[in-house]
Amino acid sequence: MIPVLLGLGAIVGGYLVVTNWAEIEGWLKEFLPKLQAALKETGIVDYAAKLFSTVEGNVMKLIHKLYYKENGKWVEKTTVREIDESEVPEWAKAGLSAKETDVTARYEKELAMTV
Repeated sequence: MIPVLLGLGAIVGGYLVVTNWAEIEGWLKEFLPKLQAALKETGIVDYAAKLFSTVEGNVMKLIHKLYYKENGKWVEKTTVREIDESEVPEWAKAGLSAKETDVTARYEKELAMTV
Protein backbone atom coordinates (compact mmCIF):
# COMPACT_ATOMS: atom_id res chain seq x y z
CA MET A 1 0.00 0.00 0.00
CA ILE A 2 2.92 2.36 0.69
CA PRO A 3 4.12 2.35 -2.98
CA VAL A 4 0.59 3.18 -4.12
CA LEU A 5 0.42 6.08 -1.67
CA LEU A 6 3.83 7.31 -2.84
CA GLY A 7 2.53 7.23 -6.41
CA LEU A 8 -0.57 9.08 -5.31
CA GLY A 9 1.67 11.65 -3.65
CA ALA A 10 3.60 12.09 -6.90
CA ILE A 11 0.37 12.67 -8.79
CA VAL A 12 -0.95 15.14 -6.25
CA GLY A 13 2.23 16.82 -5.04
CA GLY A 14 3.14 18.68 -8.23
CA TYR A 15 3.63 22.40 -8.61
CA LEU A 16 3.17 23.38 -12.24
CA VAL A 17 3.11 26.62 -14.23
CA VAL A 18 0.98 26.90 -17.38
CA THR A 19 -0.15 29.66 -19.69
CA ASN A 20 -3.20 28.19 -21.42
CA TRP A 21 -6.63 27.93 -19.80
CA ALA A 22 -7.62 24.97 -22.00
CA GLU A 23 -4.66 23.11 -20.49
CA ILE A 24 -6.01 23.78 -16.99
CA GLU A 25 -9.44 22.43 -17.91
CA GLY A 26 -7.85 19.39 -19.55
CA TRP A 27 -5.66 18.82 -16.51
CA LEU A 28 -8.66 18.91 -14.14
CA LYS A 29 -10.75 16.63 -16.37
CA GLU A 30 -7.88 14.11 -16.49
CA PHE A 31 -6.50 14.55 -12.98
CA LEU A 32 -9.69 14.31 -10.92
CA PRO A 33 -10.97 10.94 -12.25
CA LYS A 34 -7.46 9.42 -11.98
CA LEU A 35 -7.12 10.65 -8.43
CA GLN A 36 -10.54 9.29 -7.44
CA ALA A 37 -9.69 5.91 -9.04
CA ALA A 38 -6.31 5.80 -7.25
CA LEU A 39 -8.01 6.46 -3.92
CA LYS A 40 -10.50 3.64 -4.57
CA GLU A 41 -7.67 1.23 -5.49
CA THR A 42 -5.81 1.96 -2.25
CA GLY A 43 -8.96 1.39 -0.22
CA ILE A 44 -9.06 4.97 1.04
CA VAL A 45 -12.72 5.75 1.62
CA ASP A 46 -12.45 8.72 3.99
CA TYR A 47 -11.36 11.61 1.82
CA ALA A 48 -12.40 15.06 0.71
CA ALA A 49 -11.09 17.57 -1.81
CA LYS A 50 -11.46 21.31 -2.38
CA LEU A 51 -10.30 23.80 -4.99
CA PHE A 52 -9.02 27.19 -3.94
CA SER A 53 -7.85 30.12 -6.01
CA THR A 54 -5.83 33.23 -5.35
CA VAL A 55 -4.30 36.04 -7.39
CA GLU A 56 -0.73 37.27 -6.92
CA GLY A 57 0.28 40.06 -9.29
CA ASN A 58 -0.83 38.97 -12.75
CA VAL A 59 -0.81 35.24 -11.89
CA MET A 60 -3.79 33.22 -10.71
CA LYS A 61 -3.08 30.13 -8.62
CA LEU A 62 -5.47 27.17 -8.71
CA ILE A 63 -4.91 25.02 -5.63
CA HIS A 64 -6.30 21.49 -5.27
CA LYS A 65 -6.25 20.23 -1.68
CA LEU A 66 -6.89 16.56 -0.98
CA TYR A 67 -7.56 15.34 2.55
CA TYR A 68 -7.59 11.63 3.38
CA LYS A 69 -7.19 9.33 6.33
CA GLU A 70 -4.08 7.15 6.51
CA ASN A 71 -3.30 5.03 9.57
CA GLY A 72 -6.00 6.87 11.49
CA LYS A 73 -4.57 10.34 10.80
CA TRP A 74 -5.72 12.95 8.31
CA VAL A 75 -3.21 13.84 5.57
CA GLU A 76 -3.31 16.90 3.29
CA LYS A 77 -1.81 16.82 -0.21
CA THR A 78 -1.71 20.02 -2.25
CA THR A 79 -1.27 20.57 -5.99
CA VAL A 80 -0.82 24.09 -7.34
CA ARG A 81 -1.16 25.34 -10.91
CA GLU A 82 -0.23 28.90 -11.86
CA ILE A 83 -1.94 30.59 -14.82
CA ASP A 84 -1.24 33.97 -16.35
CA GLU A 85 -4.28 36.09 -15.48
CA SER A 86 -4.72 37.08 -19.13
CA GLU A 87 -5.51 33.41 -19.91
CA VAL A 88 -8.17 33.05 -17.21
CA PRO A 89 -11.85 33.43 -18.19
CA GLU A 90 -13.92 36.00 -16.34
CA TRP A 91 -16.07 33.38 -14.56
CA ALA A 92 -12.89 31.95 -12.96
CA LYS A 93 -11.51 35.36 -11.92
CA ALA A 94 -14.74 36.69 -10.40
CA GLY A 95 -14.39 37.44 -6.70
CA LEU A 96 -10.73 36.44 -6.36
CA SER A 97 -8.16 38.26 -4.26
CA ALA A 98 -4.76 37.66 -2.69
CA LYS A 99 -6.57 35.58 -0.03
CA GLU A 100 -7.29 31.92 -0.88
CA THR A 101 -10.91 31.60 -1.99
CA ASP A 102 -12.86 28.33 -2.08
CA VAL A 103 -13.93 27.90 -5.73
CA THR A 104 -14.98 24.24 -5.54
CA ALA A 105 -18.68 24.75 -6.33
CA ARG A 106 -17.93 27.16 -9.18
CA TYR A 107 -15.55 24.70 -10.89
CA GLU A 108 -17.80 21.69 -10.29
CA LYS A 109 -20.65 23.56 -12.00
CA GLU A 110 -18.55 24.88 -14.89
CA LEU A 111 -16.75 21.58 -15.59
CA ALA A 112 -19.72 19.34 -14.67
CA MET A 113 -17.42 17.27 -12.44
CA THR A 114 -16.99 16.41 -8.79
CA VAL A 115 -13.79 17.77 -7.27
